[in-house]
Amino acid sequence: MTTAILHAEVQRSRFAQHLAAFFIGLISPSAHSASESAALEAQKVRSLASSCAKTDPGFAADLYAAAERHEGLHAE
Repeated sequence: MTTAILHAEVQRSRFAQHLAAFFIGLISPSAHSASESAALEAQKVRSLASSCAKTDPGFAADLYAAAERHEGLHAE
């Protein structure tokens, strides 16, 4: 039981680090067009989804869908 709790804590802190890095990356300024920015942002979301796919596949699927929708909304 202790091992399971410890593993959950490690996974949660790892996820929090990825999430923080993702949001910091989103707010950094860039000089790209709207479609290029959307593609870069979608790629970052897909990367985040990939990192948590094994621990939370449902959330990863939601992130993949959100990335696809975001990219589609800003396509030229």
